[in-house]
Amino acid sequence: MWRRDMSWGTERERGNGKGERALPFPARIARVVRRMIGAPDYEAYLDHCRTAGHAPHLSEREYVAQFFESQGKGVRCC
Repeated sequence: MWRRDMSWGTERERGNGKGERALPFPARIARVVRRMIGAPDYEAYLDHCRTAGHAPHLSEREYVAQFFESQGKGVRCC
């Protein structure tokens, strides 16, 4: 492929990305840390529901419980 035929930038740079740039910097850092340690991210779930065009079906408590069940780890006290 010739250089002149290559696109100029990524989807995010052209404004076609998922919109994470709209989040404040501390919120983006918190989201990255949650992904790294494997913690549930309810805000990401709400963002997904907004972009998909449907209302969230789970409360935050239900979302966290379902997340841990899908990971094979039941919610425990210790």
